[in-house]
Amino acid sequence: MKHFFIKKMILGPTVALKIEEQEFDKIKHSREVLLSAKAIEEKYDLLVSNFFDLEKEILSQVAQQMIFEQDSYQHFYEIESVLNRRVVNLLTSTKLYYDQLEKHVRTCMKNEKEFGKEAKGYFSYEYDTYFEYRFMEALRNHVQHYGLAVHSLSLPSKWIGDGEKKEMINQLKIFSTKEQLSQNKDFKKVVFREMPEKVELIKAIRIYVGCFSHVHKRVRDLIERNVSLSRATIEDVIHRYKETNAGDAVGIYAYMVEVDDPTSTPTEKIPLLLDWDDVRLNLSKKNRFFPKISRSYVSGSCL
Repeated sequence: MKHFFIKKMILGPTVALKIEEQEFDKIKHSREVLLSAKAIEEKYDLLVSNFFDLEKEILSQVAQQMIFEQDSYQHFYEIESVLNRRVVNLLTSTKLYYDQLEKHVRTCMKNEKEFGKEAKGYFSYEYDTYFEYRFMEALRNHVQHYGLAVHSLSLPSKWIGDGEKKEMINQLKIFSTKEQLSQNKDFKKVVFREMPEKVELIKAIRIYVGCFSHVHKRVRDLIERNVSLSRATIEDVIHRYKETNAGDAVGIYAYMVEVDDPTSTPTEKIPLLLDWDDVRLNLSKKNRFFPKISRSYVSGSCL
C-alpha cells in the first residue's frame, strides 16, 4: 500500500504531514505545469536575448564606422560575418521556440492535445499575415540546410537639418538577395516569387520577432489560469506545513513510501520550493509584449 507525506528531508526529527494520494498527484502535476511554463519563458527569453544581441551589434558596427576609417574589403567581410553569426543565433532560437512550444503548452493544459495544436496555430496567423514572417521562415530553413542569411550590406550616411542643427545620420543596412537565394533550388518557391530583389533584413527581423511576441502573449493568456492554479497549489502546501512546523518549510518534499512510516525510504519525492518558479515570473515581467517593435529604433542624436 502506498502512503504519502510532506516533511523536511533531514536526518534529525521533524514534522511529517500526511496527505492523500490525490493531493500528491495534484502536487506532482502542478510542478510539471510550472516547469513547462518556465521552459516556455526561458525559450522566449533566449529568442529575445538573441534579438537584443543583434540590435546591439548593429549599433556597435555603426558607431565604429562613424568613428574609425575602415573601408577595406576585409573589414566589410568581417562585419558581414559577425552579423551572419548574430542572425543565425536568432533564427536557431526561433526554431527552438517553435518546435518545443506545443508539448509545453499541452503539459500546462492537462495534456489535452487540442490546446497544443491551438498554440501551434497561432503561428499560422502570423505566417498568413506578414510577408516578413514567411520570408524569415524560408530564410531560416535556407540557413539550416544551405547557406548564410546576410549576402550584402551598406553603410549609408547623410546630413539632415540646417545650419548649426545639422546632423549626420549613420546607418547600417543588411540584405538577403534574390540572386543568392536562387542558388538554393529548395528555397520555398512561393516566398521566392513574392520577394523583391533584395530584402532589408533588419526591418524584416524586427517584424518577425514582433510576430513571436504576439504569439507568446497569446500563449501566456492561454495557459495563465492553469499556471496560476498550479503555483497556488504548491504555495498552499508550503503554507500548511509552515503552520505545523513553526513557520519553517525550507527543504520540504512531498513523497511516497510503501509503509505507513514517514521515516521510511521514499520511492518517489517532489521538492516543494518556488524559488525556481520566481525565475519564470521575473522572465515574464522582463520580456514585455512588443508586436510593433519594427516601428521603433534607437537614436544617438543629442541635438
